[in-house]
Amino acid sequence: MKFANDLRIKTATSWFPPDHETVEDAIAAGKLDQSDADKIGVTRLPVSTRLSAPEMAVAAARDAISRAGWHPSKVGLVLHTWIYHQGHDMWSPPHFVANEVGTPEALAYGVYQGCNGAALSLHLAAMHLASDPGLGGALITTGDRFEPPGFRRWSCDYGLGYGDAGTAVLLHRADGEPDDFALVSLATTTAGELELMLRHGDDFSPAPLAHNEYISLRRPKKSYMAEHGKEQFGEIASRMIRRVIVDSVHDAGLELDDPRIKYIVLPRIGVAPLDAIYAPVLEDVLKAEALRFHADTGHLGCGDFLANLADLRDHALLQPGDVALVIGGGAAWTWTCAVVQVPAAGV
Repeated sequence: MKFANDLRIKTATSWFPPDHETVEDAIAAGKLDQSDADKIGVTRLPVSTRLSAPEMAVAAARDAISRAGWHPSKVGLVLHTWIYHQGHDMWSPPHFVANEVGTPEALAYGVYQGCNGAALSLHLAAMHLASDPGLGGALITTGDRFEPPGFRRWSCDYGLGYGDAGTAVLLHRADGEPDDFALVSLATTTAGELELMLRHGDDFSPAPLAHNEYISLRRPKKSYMAEHGKEQFGEIASRMIRRVIVDSVHDAGLELDDPRIKYIVLPRIGVAPLDAIYAPVLEDVLKAEALRFHADTGHLGCGDFLANLADLRDHALLQPGDVALVIGGGAAWTWTCAVVQVPAAGV
């Protein structure tokens, strides 16, 4: 989807807790072995010992609003997304975020789309801005805290370690003031048949954690692979990743070899899945440098996408006019690729 020329990402922020657990500590504690650690490829994971998931989202949102120099009243839409427990049952964390950042009258709702939730929220926010001339700005937040007993951050999934964080993005129409990026285009594709991968071998249950005392994505994935094989998922994922890259670049009015495309930022999943699924596609279709920002954070759930925008701004060498791609994916299953460009001053 091609967006209007004036759509801007005002700023992107990440909030990480000060505490962490190193991979050496996790191995010593028997939470994973060296082989699994090598597949994850991180040095440590951020661990929140104090703030809940939505409180971390609020911390990131406050930082974003402060960085933007906005009064909270400019925010008329709040979209919050997550993949794990938000601290209360039958409760609305989006309204908590809106109230805590000083926008209690903003339209607030949750977007649940697995680890691709932030990318889809960005798309929804862009559609709101396109259809509502009175909307000043939109706030998108994520927040997750992967704590036991219900979650084992080092061993829940194959090739992933889960880190705690809150992230935020402010989206608005250009007003002549500085912005981090112009949001040029965004493409999403879906493989709904893969939803079976996260429930294979299990009946529908009457309550959370009925199948296991903690969330295990390995168990249904192992059952799925035993029946369908690993090749099927790899083939579908590779095809979908290729599609969103090609579609987003073409929607932006660019060619895949355009020299303005400097980087593509990859999801914060482990080195094993990145090398096996993403790297071959990128080598085939794109000349841009691939950036990986996962080493000190691990996978942030749906926080990957917004945290990658913040790190792209802070750690990549980009000049006005330069273009980057940010790609994300989530079970079960969507993939999204956004094309962003560094705007010239006053544009």
